[in-house]
Amino acid sequence: MKRFLNTKLFDLLSCSVKERESVYYTELSNAYDDFVYQLLDFCHEEQDIILLYFTINYTVTELKSLNMQLEIKSDSRTTDLHIFFMKILDILESTYRIVRFRLENPDIFFKNQENEFVSNVYLAEDVDFIDIMEIICGLFYSHSVRNRAGHAVNFSDLTRVFEKGLNFQFADIYKKRDDVFKRKTTKLTEFLNELIVAIKIESKNRGYR
Repeated sequence: MKRFLNTKLFDLLSCSVKERESVYYTELSNAYDDFVYQLLDFCHEEQDIILLYFTINYTVTELKSLNMQLEIKSDSRTTDLHIFFMKILDILESTYRIVRFRLENPDIFFKNQENEFVSNVYLAEDVDFIDIMEIICGLFYSHSVRNRAGHAVNFSDLTRVFEKGLNFQFADIYKKRDDVFKRKTTKLTEFLNELIVAIKIESKNRGYR
């Protein structure tokens, strides 16, 4: 939830409030633009609506706290900062309302998403859901998958990609994940081991081994 508290804009505002360094209008303006772009990317990429909701709310709360500290000083140097605080809070409040509407009306958004992509790929009959969960766990816990903004994806989002792409659905993704980890050592990566063997055989058939 502290995602936006680590932005340059928030750092400049915080430093200014605490008088650790002087803040120039141009630098603050550039940081503001960068903050807005990061906010847009986050809302576009992040599919976990609950995380969106709380991250934005958390950021608004922290900004209001900084603004209160700034108001105590009430000198001429803080005029530009007050303007930026108001601009940021306005954008965050508007974004917050959109995310809240999305949270309260999931059918509207999910229906639009369903119309975007229809997969013609299906699992073979001898492949179990737990086999696919092995692959998902391997990708997720090795941090091998990122979103467009370069950040780690949520486990549920990665799982949804496989479900939609292969036309199936886990009854409970977290239970199925636990089922993978609870297996005996010899069975823990059974399907991944089969994939390794399949690649080696095909490599040999092509004359590379």
